[in-house]
Amino acid sequence: MSHDVNCREALAHLQDYLKQEITPDVAREIQAHLKRCRRCFRHARFEANFLVMLETRAAKGTCPKELRARIVAKLRAEAETEDA
Repeated sequence: MSHDVNCREALAHLQDYLKQEITPDVAREIQAHLKRCRRCFRHARFEANFLVMLETRAAKGTCPKELRARIVAKLRAEAETEDA
């Protein structure tokens, strides 16, 4: 990029920025934009909090064993029906 990014560009790269999946140069440009644009900053903060919540929930484990067994049985039954 190597220029002042606008809101559209910042938001287009936001997920990659939050997951640290962009180059350091692009990250600096996005960070600079977020420092000067309150609207994008609020959006980025919301997205960052949402990602943390998803990661926290995912780390807590899976569904109850009984539910998992019913789901697997249902999927197997459907797969057998499709094969027939």
